[in-house]
Amino acid sequence: MGFFPGDFKKFNRNAYGVLCRRLCMTGHETKKIWLIIDGEIVTDHKIEAYTFGKLLTNLQKVIDVFKQTKYGAHPKTDFRLYLTNVNKGSVAVAFQPLDFPTELFKDSLVFDEMIFDLQSLITALIDSPDEFRKKIERDFEDPSQIIRFLESFRGMLSKKNKFSVKVGYDTKKPRNPIVLPSHREAYIETLISEYYRKSAIEIKGVITRIKGDDPRSFTIKTLEGETIKCDYPADWEKDVRAFFKSSVTVNGVMSRRARLKEMEVVKDIQPFNSMILDSLEEFNFREPLAIRVSYDDKDNHWCLANEELSLTGYGTTYERALSSLKESLESLVVGYLAFNDTALSEKSRKIKRNLQTYLDLNEYARQFGELTVQS
Repeated sequence: MGFFPGDFKKFNRNAYGVLCRRLCMTGHETKKIWLIIDGEIVTDHKIEAYTFGKLLTNLQKVIDVFKQTKYGAHPKTDFRLYLTNVNKGSVAVAFQPLDFPTELFKDSLVFDEMIFDLQSLITALIDSPDEFRKKIERDFEDPSQIIRFLESFRGMLSKKNKFSVKVGYDTKKPRNPIVLPSHREAYIETLISEYYRKSAIEIKGVITRIKGDDPRSFTIKTLEGETIKCDYPADWEKDVRAFFKSSVTVNGVMSRRARLKEMEVVKDIQPFNSMILDSLEEFNFREPLAIRVSYDDKDNHWCLANEELSLTGYGTTYERALSSLKESLESLVVGYLAFNDTALSEKSRKIKRNLQTYLDLNEYARQFGELTVQS
């Protein structure tokens, strides 16, 4: 039986997948993406497992970015690579998905198109970095996906020229494989820094959930009450779990394409344990006021405090804790306006002196009016 490109339109994806498997069983090989690896890490047709694993992981991540950007309607499994061949010589390995999906209204295979796009990007990076930049901005659009692609691609390059990698595509052996340009690593690093600098934001909140299996992510409830999913690499697992139910500051790049708020590129995560206030509602401070920040995971409460002024604020949300802190400050001001210094203990007089560093009590005396204490 013969099939022409136009005939693919007559088949749905599942039917075509069955067809591909039957062709393979009858001796008709499907195309594969090939990696050919040479260099110091290759000895007697063998390769270091750690470096080989990193190469394969980053290749899959590159494929994943293409899938998410251009072929979102297809399930992830259509783009999951499987090792199918290992040839002698320099280490040459072949990968392919289980099925080769087709677009209903296109004559070419989706995977073929994706590999063509990847090879086109590699060629542009070799011949014209400026053209490469234009292509990734046209192909990916979303800064988070550009950064993910560049970081994964960089992970396939050798920093110290210990190895070289070629990428090719065909059935029994790769046709016209392209050498990945390790000499462009510095340029890629510059692009990553630039896109990150332009697009990165900072969010503060508490980590409320951790998904520890791939793809790993944690959920942060921000100070504003938003819920944001944040992706993180496997080697961050220990640090992320140490921050569970803790207040943190996360720096990264938000995805524009995600249906829910998601930070696909997380660059840094640090404890959020202090902040500076210049004002607190109607109270404007003469000097910035330092506030200690924590999260009580047993009671699920935000905790704000300043030991210098004996201020505390608690709440199930950050906003409520801030409001509670304001009430604590207001009570302190009213109390010192109502009592004469002679009626205060030495500790209270010290707190009052500290308070006057930040607020002009005379100004608030006019605001609150004359206060007297009934004995």
